[in-house]
Amino acid sequence: MIGLIPFLIDDFMISQCGRSARNEVLIAESLPADFSFSIAQFYEDDLCRRVIIAMAIRIALPLPDLYDRLGTHFLAWIHEHLGGMFAGATDTTQFLHRLPAIYNSFGGSAAGAGLPGAVDLVTIRPAGSHLRVTYQSQQRFAAFFASFMKAVARHFNEPIAIEIVAGGLDAVYCVFDVAVGEAARSPHHEPEGAALENAFHHAG
Repeated sequence: MIGLIPFLIDDFMISQCGRSARNEVLIAESLPADFSFSIAQFYEDDLCRRVIIAMAIRIALPLPDLYDRLGTHFLAWIHEHLGGMFAGATDTTQFLHRLPAIYNSFGGSAAGAGLPGAVDLVTIRPAGSHLRVTYQSQQRFAAFFASFMKAVARHFNEPIAIEIVAGGLDAVYCVFDVAVGEAARSPHHEPEGAALENAFHHAG
């Protein structure tokens, strides 16, 4: 697994619980207290899952809340460290079209390490009044990706409706229909987050 997501969860845990609590989690997982994930390094899946689960338990937030806060944390990290990604983007849809470049650049860096499908982790294409978004990864982090899309909409102060049309949050692929702005207010779409709420509980 590429180290980006465990890195961000690690960083989020420090912000929520403090470095001492974070170090205790690492020690409990037989890691040195000063261990850290690199965003572009490849790690064994089992190690990442053990640390991510242990940190999620220690943070002790309901799963939907945890994902939403992680999405916001990830967006803030990109804004601080990769601010050029926001240049010229004036709304949610414009920025969402940049997500393949963001996610695939990190995933592509691990392609040589044997991550299947790394270079096309995310695809986005227009489909009528909405976007058809496909997320595929053996690591099954579609829920985190969905929360990141919601964080983008909050950043631009726009409504968003996200519906799962194939796969699932805990599957190796997930296809979303994403409506933004006026399209999200259509009676054909559920209110923000509602379509994902049951799926979050199912994935948890």
